[in-house]
Amino acid sequence: MDNNQQQQQQPPTSTQQAISQLFASEPYMPTSVNQEQTSSGVYNPTATSRQSEQPYQPQQYRPQGQYNPRGYDKPSGPAVLCSFYTKIGACRHGERCSKKHMRPTTSNTIMLSNLYQNPKLNQQVDGDDTAKLTEEQVQEQFDQFYKDVFVGISKIGKIDALVVCENENDHLNGNVYVQFSWKSDAAEAVSILNQKWYNERPVYCELSPVSDFEEAKCRAYMDGNCDRGERCNYMHVRNPSFYNIAALVASQRKSYLLKELDRLKKEVPSDHVTTVPTGGDDNNSNKKKMTKDETTAFLLQQLS
Repeated sequence: MDNNQQQQQQPPTSTQQAISQLFASEPYMPTSVNQEQTSSGVYNPTATSRQSEQPYQPQQYRPQGQYNPRGYDKPSGPAVLCSFYTKIGACRHGERCSKKHMRPTTSNTIMLSNLYQNPKLNQQVDGDDTAKLTEEQVQEQFDQFYKDVFVGISKIGKIDALVVCENENDHLNGNVYVQFSWKSDAAEAVSILNQKWYNERPVYCELSPVSDFEEAKCRAYMDGNCDRGERCNYMHVRNPSFYNIAALVASQRKSYLLKELDRLKKEVPSDHVTTVPTGGDDNNSNKKKMTKDETTAFLLQQLS
């Protein structure tokens, strides 16, 4: 063994000598390094092939899903709309529903929550447990309620439909839906009615997504054979007496026609002459020239 080999086997005598021997030793050559990477004899860590290396991409932030009582977040993805809320305007689960309640920003329909106090659910009269309302009494009270609501709300805008629910569950019981001819009237009604009280109770009103009441009504209840009771999520509609609704519709029509005539009266000159048909056809012999006041009187006569 020569002197150089003896010097390499001898342990370092000091820290400085140990450091010197460490840097003087052969560089570490990993077995997976290609020959091209070591052509210079020194391993270069930056010379590794990057053809198969994927660039680092930080994980994108993804907001957490809705709260789940089981302790985990629901997977993110397109929201699933609640069909009951979209079709009926109310859902049994309310804010706890796992599906999306898309509240409209504009609509022709408004909903007044639990406005109608259904006497069927409270048959006690003046504290007498034995006294119960007959069906005729219930209908009479309902007709008066329907008239009060119709007349009061029709002052805000023209009503196309008014529906009252008498379901036995909390989310539909007593709900009143009003469909206006114009969306602007519905928006104004929400603003006005939320400041009102009815029957010593505050009124809660909001825009509703309901557009087709025929789809929202329970057909079995309309036929008198719904056996789901409080579990039914479709509208159990109570209708007013026919004479009552007919009179209300005619009164509203006359009221809005008077408003329109009053508006035209202010815009049309007093000496303006209008040709008005007085017969059943459009022949000139059945037409009469009338002044503005005569035209107004004639049209009002046609309404009577």
